Formats: sequence, C-alpha cells, structure tokens
Amino acid sequence: MSQKSWQDYLKLMESLTRTLKDLTQVELDKNAAASAGDLAGVEACMKREQVLSLSLRGCDQKRDAMLADLGLTGLPLSKLEDHSPEELRLETKNVVEKLRRQYELFQTASKVARHTLECNLRAIERVQAVQAGDSAQAEEQRKIHQTDFRA
Repeated sequence: MSQKSWQDYLKLMESLTRTLKDLTQVELDKNAAASAGDLAGVEACMKREQVLSLSLRGCDQKRDAMLADLGLTGLPLSKLEDHSPEELRLETKNVVEKLRRQYELFQTASKVARHTLECNLRAIERVQAVQAGDSAQAEEQRKIHQTDFRA
C-alpha cells in the first residue's frame, strides 16, 4: 500500500468531515427556520440538504473504491488506524476522531431539527383542523341564516 494512496484516502475523509459540518449547519438553520415558522427557510434548507446528501453519496462511492484499491474493502472506520502506515498513524487517528465528532454533532442537530419540525407539523395540523371545523360551522350558519329572495 502506498503512502500517497493512504494520504489521498485521508483527504477524502477530511472532505467528508467538511461535508458533514455543512450538513450540521443546514440542520441548525432548518431548526431555527422551523422554530420561527419560516416555511420558505425550511424548504431552502431541505434543498441544501439534498445537494449535500448527493455529495455524501459521491464521497461514499469514492471511499469504497479507495478502500478496494488499498485492499481494505469493508473496513470499518474504527479499524482504520490499525491498518494505516506507521508514519501516518497519528494523522489517521486525528482524521478519524474529527470525522466521528462531526458525525455525532450532525446526528444531534438532525434529531433536534426533526423534533422541531414534528412538533410544528402537529401544531399546524391542529390549526388546520380548527380552521376546517370553523369553515364547516360557518357554512352551516350561512345555510341557516340564508334568506330566499324571490320577486
């Protein structure tokens, strides 16, 4: 296994960490927009989220190909340090730790945003149900109080 190939793999892991950081920020923005009732803001965040998800998918495909080239197909992130070249072991450890931390931050932000969206969705559904009930009641009242004018 060449040191250059391993360094390229570490660069890909760093790129993945940056993408997760961007996704974490999107989740924070989405939470803020949902909390403020900013539907357009939530939609904008969801579009950014889709773009970043496609980027993650591309990174995952590259990662699989690079691991295959390194002869490490299916190697979990937790075992990466054990298989790294000795001279890159510390750098590998640092890259893996940063990626794990960022993934944990992303998961937390994602859960909070999802919870906020779910709560707001339930509130919207209650308002719509009340409005639908008010509309039905108003229609019934109109029928009762309607006057038939015939000349």
